[in-house]
Amino acid sequence: MTQRRGRRSDRCVTLCLVCLLLVPLALGDKSKKKQPQASKQTPPDAALNAYIARVRAEIPQVTRTPGSIWVDNGRMTRLSSDVRAAHIHDPIAIVVSESLTASTDGTVKNSRATTAASNVTELLGKLTGGNALNNLLNQSSSSGLTAQGQSVTDSSLSTTIGGEVVDELPNGMLVIQAVRELSFSQQTQTIKLRGLVRPEDISNYNQVTSTSISDLELEVVGKGIVNDYTYRQNPVVRFLMKLLVF
Repeated sequence: MTQRRGRRSDRCVTLCLVCLLLVPLALGDKSKKKQPQASKQTPPDAALNAYIARVRAEIPQVTRTPGSIWVDNGRMTRLSSDVRAAHIHDPIAIVVSESLTASTDGTVKNSRATTAASNVTELLGKLTGGNALNNLLNQSSSSGLTAQGQSVTDSSLSTTIGGEVVDELPNGMLVIQAVRELSFSQQTQTIKLRGLVRPEDISNYNQVTSTSISDLELEVVGKGIVNDYTYRQNPVVRFLMKLLVF
């Protein structure tokens, strides 16, 4: 009896040890299953990462001299100067205030008159006065053309856009460029601006007006539902619109 009890106790101890060994393994498997998977990047996150990569590629990396704490283009190098843009990749605010008004009138007038008459006085003898051949041909014609046209253009743009200095010319002028893209209500508007600026024309608030920019190139391009229905479409689209009722 004592031997049987000893065997049973040994079996119980063995089972307990096996259970103790299996419990951590089971908990480990559950913890592995509960670990969250790496979240996929949403389209806005992917666009943001692409934007950061593009900006970092455009801005040159700062090379530090080993053992030196001084950087030529660091923040501490302009303590005695203001915050106005003066070097490449410096930001600048551009105040755009442009307006264009043009009117053209034209009038064209043309007139012309033609008269032709032909008669026969003698044919195998003298003709009487009431003969129809006396008035063989009597023709008169007149034509006139009057045309008038008018063309009126009135456009204006007022906004403030942020740009940067992209180059420094030998004469001291700065080449600036700014691009802004807005998307709203199924409409995308892109504003591109570039030109030359004198450092003296930049205000203490790091702003420059569009009237002070020489060789100004300003482009405003719109795409979307408004432009599709307000501008003349290409011939293929117009042909399809005639075929399709809706």
